[in-house]
Amino acid sequence: MVYQTEETRQKILVAAEATFIEKGFFNTQMKDVAAAIGISRNSLYRYFHDKGDLGYAVLGMVYARIEPRLERILRDARANTALSGREQLQLFLEKGLLNKHLRADLTFMAEFDSYFSGDRIPVDFRSRAGGPLPMSYLSMIGDLVLAGVQDGSIRRDISPQQLLPMILYSLKALQQHILLRGSALVDISQRDTERLLPNLITVLMDGLKPVASG
Repeated sequence: MVYQTEETRQKILVAAEATFIEKGFFNTQMKDVAAAIGISRNSLYRYFHDKGDLGYAVLGMVYARIEPRLERILRDARANTALSGREQLQLFLEKGLLNKHLRADLTFMAEFDSYFSGDRIPVDFRSRAGGPLPMSYLSMIGDLVLAGVQDGSIRRDISPQQLLPMILYSLKALQQHILLRGSALVDISQRDTERLLPNLITVLMDGLKPVASG
């Protein structure tokens, strides 16, 4: 009989997340995680079949931790009733994507997405990695986009269903590139690197402004 405890499982997840962030998803091996909490690899494999299985479990833990924070940020943005939907959206994105307290979570997610790409994307990836956060995060942004369309602060010539992934994935791609490369970005200073994401948010918000009909 294989004995497992929730306490040990949680210790594994915490150690795995820290190791994935420190060493990167590619370089982390199961033995590294086992060594981090002082158990054998055989004991670790009783809980998780392989590194991918462990990665999905850590992702679920990150989702559960990050969603309440994003919900609070959304409530704060919506509480600014003097702001338009587009302005509330900008506030939500800035406080969500530029939040220093979320950096570790976002870094792990960047490592996870980088590893599960190309030929390493398993057939069940969408069902296992989808989880509740991507849908709720999409819903949060979608609500603000729709509010902006309704109050006239966001353009109507492109549907909210098309605007939503454009906003989310353009920001996510740049953010993950910065998190994974950092100071190694070519031909750009550290100071300019730190301004890339805020500037992209500004450019996107400008691009969401209503288009004058001609």
